[in-house]
Amino acid sequence: MPGLFTAEVEAQKKRGVLIILTGPTAAGKDTVMKALLQKRTNLIRMVTTNSRPLREGEAEGTDYHFVSREDFEKLISEDAFVEWVEYLGHYKGGQKKHLEEALASGKDVIWRIDVRGVKNIRTIIEEMVEDPESSVQSAVFVFLAPPDLETLERRMKARGSENEQVWAQGLNLAKWELEQFDDCDYLVVNEDEKLEDAIKAVESIIEGTHRLILS
Repeated sequence: MPGLFTAEVEAQKKRGVLIILTGPTAAGKDTVMKALLQKRTNLIRMVTTNSRPLREGEAEGTDYHFVSREDFEKLISEDAFVEWVEYLGHYKGGQKKHLEEALASGKDVIWRIDVRGVKNIRTIIEEMVEDPESSVQSAVFVFLAPPDLETLERRMKARGSENEQVWAQGLNLAKWELEQFDDCDYLVVNEDEKLEDAIKAVESIIEGTHRLILS
């Protein structure tokens, strides 16, 4: 029979960490996530479900799990999602089974999610962590943000927009998003020309979460 110390060490080796990465528009979430996926061989992306048609260059099960609108609504009625939203006439969301399957592999899973989605899933994720039958044993919420509102506004302008009304709406939403960090466990500032620092900070959070003693 292994001792308690040996059992904990072995559990940490097998335990997959769920990283929820969120933050305002223009924070650099996609850039940081892609860099982490390239650097960490034990990290995979949470593949969510979408009711829109598959686009050229996309692959089923890699970019999204594609289903019809009717099938998505059936999944909603079956409480299959951790969270879901309707955007521009199509549904998108993360299924519980896909999250469980990904973490059951022992790999870490990164889930890039909208700030509004975090408010919806925090309690659900915590309940999954506390469930001994769940593969979600360890989860951490990371809020990625620019250093200040002026930087956020400049980055958004650099992206361009269709018209002034769209720009104003997007900026107002981004200002609100910037203030929602208290739903997360960690705040990581992504400064201009210091992307690697932000990537290393998120990596440190992942490593630290792996070493938490849960038993």
